[in-house]
Amino acid sequence: MSSMIISLLSTDAVIALIVGAFVTYIVKWLASKDGEKFKKYEGWAITAVKAAEKAIPDDTGDKGARKLDFALRLFLAKYTKATGVEPDANAVGQIESWVSEIHEMLEEAGVLGRKGGA
Repeated sequence: MSSMIISLLSTDAVIALIVGAFVTYIVKWLASKDGEKFKKYEGWAITAVKAAEKAIPDDTGDKGARKLDFALRLFLAKYTKATGVEPDANAVGQIESWVSEIHEMLEEAGVLGRKGGA
């Protein structure tokens, strides 16, 4: 029974549903008062994502996770230094998702794949 549930949960349709629900949550959060306080730092997030793309080679194992970690750490360091406030664990999770979403938008726009432009 559990293998059937795991098989069902690993289908593309279910994964798409879960990702869609998560993206909806992030979009709603960004539109909220809490999300807006980070929105004004979007330039920093873009810079952090671009820096991660340069700092972590594409042939690195777990490159996606390492790039996200690099970008998140860079963003959090800049944010904490500028505001004097260290985000709590909940805010860090939301910022991580937001940075990941920014990476996705930059990738779709073709900004990260350009030679010499990233």
